[in-house]
Amino acid sequence: MRFGCCLNTISAAADGTGAEQAPLLAAAGYDYLELSLAHSMALKADDRSRVLAPALESGLPCEAANNFFPPSLRLTGPKANPVEALSYAAEALSLARSLGVRVVVFGSGKARNPPEGYPRERAWDQLVFLARELAPLAAKNGIRIAMEALNRSESDILCSFSELIRFVREVDRPGIRALMDSYHLGLEKESAEVLLQGEGLIIHTHVARLAGRTWPLLPSPDLRAVFSALSSIGYDGSMSVEGYTDALEEQSRATLAMLKRLDGECRGMARQD
Repeated sequence: MRFGCCLNTISAAADGTGAEQAPLLAAAGYDYLELSLAHSMALKADDRSRVLAPALESGLPCEAANNFFPPSLRLTGPKANPVEALSYAAEALSLARSLGVRVVVFGSGKARNPPEGYPRERAWDQLVFLARELAPLAAKNGIRIAMEALNRSESDILCSFSELIRFVREVDRPGIRALMDSYHLGLEKESAEVLLQGEGLIIHTHVARLAGRTWPLLPSPDLRAVFSALSSIGYDGSMSVEGYTDALEEQSRATLAMLKRLDGECRGMARQD
């Protein structure tokens, strides 16, 4: 497996991109960076190259991006504007391509949450329509979109991994696939066995310690179960740490060593089976 980091969760700068932390992650041995697309889009064009320079010049590819849509865009409900959403998406995906991104994560809970009282089935249909329209835009830019299930404190729709897989299958577009996030999986109390439903559909993963959404330093039983399930379905792709830390230099190295060790152990056990 290849390991990276979501930069926005470790940002110490006012711009919120976390790009300034990229050299430290490169020195720690990570394989790639995951940018925040909404934060990158919010930068003025004249400032973008300067702000993102530490990431773009770190020697690590910026091959993934999260935070697709900003909270200001309404994707569901009576005020949803698919024309506006797709116009934004076209610009964002073009920017992502220019940065080297190959996978864009579509979580964006505040943007996709239906307003109170709005029929959930209608919001579901709105998201299915949007995802189908996004597929050719993403393909045009050589990008795949990884839909993300968000726990119920962050989202009112697509909250469980099993629901996410049902959604991806209904969308039925090759460029629309699934993301596994161990933090949301844990908060929703889903067993790692549910990941077996994602065989052939998971294209990217996020990981964090359940307590406080911090960096995982130890191979907890829940995390080991996640790695075992991923290994059993042959997943050997990317995994980004998406968590908070006040000791980045130390914890980035410790977490990477633990993740590599756990990946090797679970992959070895899967081969024996």
